Amino acid sequence: MVMKTRNKIILGLIAIVLLAVGGGVYYVVTNLDALVKAAIEKYGSEATRTAVRVAKVHISLGGGTGTINGLTIANPTGFAAPDAFSLGEIHLAINTKALTDKKIAIDEIRIIAPQITYEMNADKLGNLNILKDNLLGPGNSSRSTSGTQKPATGKPIVLFVRHVVLEDAALHATIVPLKDKQYDLKLPKLEMNNLNGTPAQIARQILTRLTEFARSEIQKSAIGQEIDKFKDAAKAKMAEKKAELKARTDEKVTAEKQKVKDKLKGIFGK
Repeated sequence: MVMKTRNKIILGLIAIVLLAVGGGVYYVVTNLDALVKAAIEKYGSEATRTAVRVAKVHISLGGGTGTINGLTIANPTGFAAPDAFSLGEIHLAINTKALTDKKIAIDEIRIIAPQITYEMNADKLGNLNILKDNLLGPGNSSRSTSGTQKPATGKPIVLFVRHVVLEDAALHATIVPLKDKQYDLKLPKLEMNNLNGTPAQIARQILTRLTEFARSEIQKSAIGQEIDKFKDAAKAKMAEKKAELKARTDEKVTAEKQKVKDKLKGIFGK
C-alpha cells in the first residue's frame, strides 16, 4: 500500500514536471514572433544607442523561414529626419537541422528595398558618422559580451549567419549647410558572409557594415564631392580668419613695441 502510494506520488511529480516543461516549450513556440521582435528591438537599440523598432515578425520553424517587416532605426538626437534606416522587408532562411538551444544557424538574411537617410545638420555633423561611432564606441566591440541573450543553462546563445544580402537600397541625403540641398542615390548590392556571435554582436556587425557601406557610397557620389567642396571652402575661410587675426595681433604687438621705444626715448632722450 505504501509502495503504491509512493509510486502514485512519483508519477504525479513527473506529470507536473512534464506539464511545466511542455508549457514552457508551448509558450516559446506560440510566442516566438513576439520574442524575436523584442530581441531585435533590445539588441538593435543597445548597438545603435537609438530606438530600433519592428512592426511585425513572423517565424515558421516548420518551414525554416521568417519575415521581419517595418524595422526602423531612429536618427541620433540633433537631426530632422525621424529615422536613419528603414529596412523594409527582411526574409530569413533558417537552418532548422542545425538549430539547438545554444546555437541558431541562419542560411540567409535578405533585406529588400531598404531606405537610408543621410543628413548633415547645421553643426556639420553627419547622422551616419554618429551611428558608426555609437556602434564602435565603448562596450560595443565585437568581442563584448554585454547585452547577450542567455538560455536557461546560463550560456549565451550564438548565431551563425551564412549570408546577408541587401538589395535595391535607396539613399536620401539632406545637407543643411548647403541650404538644405537634397540628393537621391541608388546603392549597389551589399553582401556579407559568415557572421558569428551573440545576438548583440551580430546586430553590431551588420549595422556597422551597413553604415560604412552607405558612407562609402556617399563619399564616391556627387554628394561626397559637394561635401568636400563645402569642407574645403570652410577650411580656407578658417585659415583666412586665422591669418587675418595673426596679422592684427602682429600689428598690435608692433605698435605696442613702438610705444615702449618712444617712452624709453623720452626718458633717456635717445
